[in-house]
Amino acid sequence: MRFFVLVALALSFLPPAATAQDLHYSQYYHNPMHLNPASTGLFRGDMRAAALYRTQWSTVPVSYQTFAGAFDWKALRRKDNLVSGGFLLQHDQAGDAALTWTQIGFNGSVAHAIGATQALSAGFGIAFAQRSFDISGLKFKNQWGGDYFDPSLPSKETFGNRSGLFPTFSAGLNWLYEPADVRTRVLAGIGAFHLNRPLSGFADDTDIRLPVRLTTHVNAALQLNEWLDLVAMGVWQQMSTAREIVAGAGLRRILATTSTGSVTAVQFTLSTRLGDALIPAVQVERGSWTLGISYDWNTSEFSTATNKHGGLELALVYRTLPVPPPKFFKACPIF
Repeated sequence: MRFFVLVALALSFLPPAATAQDLHYSQYYHNPMHLNPASTGLFRGDMRAAALYRTQWSTVPVSYQTFAGAFDWKALRRKDNLVSGGFLLQHDQAGDAALTWTQIGFNGSVAHAIGATQALSAGFGIAFAQRSFDISGLKFKNQWGGDYFDPSLPSKETFGNRSGLFPTFSAGLNWLYEPADVRTRVLAGIGAFHLNRPLSGFADDTDIRLPVRLTTHVNAALQLNEWLDLVAMGVWQQMSTAREIVAGAGLRRILATTSTGSVTAVQFTLSTRLGDALIPAVQVERGSWTLGISYDWNTSEFSTATNKHGGLELALVYRTLPVPPPKFFKACPIF
């Protein structure tokens, strides 16, 4: 338990934030390590791989293209303890200047089972992030020829640094409730990112630091009967003055099951990003594979520019399913 106390103390002494924002996803539950490094390895199975693609605001000039890839695995089991590792890749590009954010990171987590139905996990992460932009797509006043912009004219603007690479650290805590022999499951946690507040400005003489991003999240499923589950999910994120709250619920219909616990299912949910969008989503599961599709229906004041179009997001997840242990082998039920 000493390890979990150390993480809790690290999360309680956080510096004040400044400016900037991180990436966000509507199907955040398919990219759990982006919300909390303690979510690494907390799934049924031994290995998990996920890919998400998001295109947002395609009807306006500053559209966003975002990709995320993740892979985590359970590295070591010892009685009631589990050690897991994971990798995370994220890439985002937006606007005429191709403002780009690329991040590659590694997470590690330790989970401890409390009885047969609950577990606590703590995780740390380190990532290397790069921000860059391309001025060739921009227009400046010195390139105005009187009737039109001439990109061959010199802009007379100087940029000392168009790319920056920096490390960033994260930490988090999770609580998991998952009784055996039913599909009921609750995962809730808190996370903090950019704990070291790295320099992230493009100018050499500026002291612009990346703010800490705080997250609180929950993902729950309640088995109603043999063929139907009630699902609910939510996330709160704060980064400087930027805040995001997403909450939703829906139903998961089991179409078929196997003796090993593999299911074929379809899930429908409706979420809202407060003050911004409605997010209908559908998810199809078959064995080790899960495919998710969601769409952000813009409801904010920006809907005039977007014609209420928001973001299309696709998620594909693969995980190796757990193999039931022999009857003579005693295994931790929750891991």
